[in-house]
Amino acid sequence: MLSPLAAFYKAVEEQPNRVYLRQPINGVYQEYTWSKVEQLARNMANQLQQLGIKKGDKVALWSKNCAQWIMADLAIMMAGGVSVPLYPGQSKANVHYVLQHSEAKILFVGKHDNDADVIASIPEGFTTIGFPYYSGPVTHQWDDLVSKVAPDDFKVNMPELDEVMTLVYTSGTTGQPKGAVHTFKAFAFASNNFVEQIGIQSTDRGISFLPLAHVAERIIVEGQSFYGWFSVSFVESLESFAENIVSVKPTLFFAVPRLWSKFQEGILAKVGGQEKLNRLLRIPVISGLVKNKIKKGLGLDQARLCGTGASPMPQSLLHWFDKIGLPVMEGYGMTENLCYGTLSLPSQRLIGTVGKPFYQNELKISDQGEILFKSPALMQGYYKDSDKTKEAFIDGFYRTGDKGKIDEQGFLHITGRVKELFKTTKGKYIAPAPIEGLLVAHEFIEQACVMGSGRNQPVAVLELSETARGLDAEHVQKAIAEHLDWVNGRVEHHERLDCLVLTQLMWTVESGLITPTLKARRDTVEERYLSLAEEGVTGIVWGPKEGSAQSHEAA
Repeated sequence: MLSPLAAFYKAVEEQPNRVYLRQPINGVYQEYTWSKVEQLARNMANQLQQLGIKKGDKVALWSKNCAQWIMADLAIMMAGGVSVPLYPGQSKANVHYVLQHSEAKILFVGKHDNDADVIASIPEGFTTIGFPYYSGPVTHQWDDLVSKVAPDDFKVNMPELDEVMTLVYTSGTTGQPKGAVHTFKAFAFASNNFVEQIGIQSTDRGISFLPLAHVAERIIVEGQSFYGWFSVSFVESLESFAENIVSVKPTLFFAVPRLWSKFQEGILAKVGGQEKLNRLLRIPVISGLVKNKIKKGLGLDQARLCGTGASPMPQSLLHWFDKIGLPVMEGYGMTENLCYGTLSLPSQRLIGTVGKPFYQNELKISDQGEILFKSPALMQGYYKDSDKTKEAFIDGFYRTGDKGKIDEQGFLHITGRVKELFKTTKGKYIAPAPIEGLLVAHEFIEQACVMGSGRNQPVAVLELSETARGLDAEHVQKAIAEHLDWVNGRVEHHERLDCLVLTQLMWTVESGLITPTLKARRDTVEERYLSLAEEGVTGIVWGPKEGSAQSHEAA
């Protein structure tokens, strides 16, 4: 099995002059061939060693997707370092924690939505290398370093498969990031098998816009490109997103459910609504023309494989895209197994499931109904956290925290969650407890239950305190709205609450809303109150009056 770096070098040898990375700058794509990428990455690797990076040292990457992100990752490998990706938009506290916990020596910093926040988040005196798109102060500029040609005697580090390649930090139930330790072997196994099972070809075209710090994009785009040798284009900005896709015409396209939903909204707005679209699709000749026009408008008329993952995609939405001739394949995986879980393919797909396990990936359901995975793609453990590592495994299988079942055909159905941790449609994990702790800090709030699996942003259902129930509703609403702003200012962007539902009934054991130990019954609270906070509703929503709530709950 070739390491990711060895696979990259094989591509450089076989197709040096083919375009590999395409970076848009002011609307024009700047193209880098495989040999050019190797040259720039090697120059940077030499500079990393000149800056003191030794084998096994950690080097962090904090940027939105761009060509330099992948070149920097290659340079870290060539220099013998271990990459530590950071998500764009992370809080100052998380950035400091990851840099300190990982013992990173250098930070590559690049394009972000708000450079001012990034500048304020970088620890004082930390060595930084700035990508061309970053306007903040840095120790070194990317262009300056890569312009210094590596000497002939510079030796590229060719890693052994069992060496650590990357630390991928993810949030745990405590809210503190955990660093999943992945080797070159795990990355090679997952990436190469993705290429083999999906049938990737060097003539394919990929487009990268989901965070490369997330293992899904890291494997599906970067990893697969190392072994599949196809070109990767990037998106310049949110404003140019649609235009970039149309320009690239990707043959491979992966997006989270939220984006597919946005595509649907845009299509229906242009067509004139669902009823009109239904009428057009019933006319034989017109139907084909309409489908082709829709796909061309999205830039996906040449896409031979469209995928989704990171969170559940509604079955109704999957069926909808089937009807317009753009089937979307759903997959299931996590940071800890490099997304090497299950996948639906055109040849084996059943809507309502997340497909079948990948090659050499053992899947089983525990006695408690928890989904367990075991494969060479599994992490070695959590960096510097033996206790969390032990909790994550059972008999060599990774515990996903999700409940599921396997049908007679071998398809995996996800039926719920074992842990309280849940995902939004953005593919971000939410740990409810820390947010609930902030909410109940207000005297008007007795209990809080944060939820929102499969939504864009989480919401919370609150039990008002006895004090609040005796006050004027307008006064209570204003105070809690201010408190909501306070809470949202202290959590990560993906953790910010869209809506608070204020219940006007005491949560009791008899009502079924709390356990005998006075803990909220999440499933019951969600079942009875989540519908009040419909997607798109923001701010404060009042639950039914006590009488109607009691009758509802009695029912």
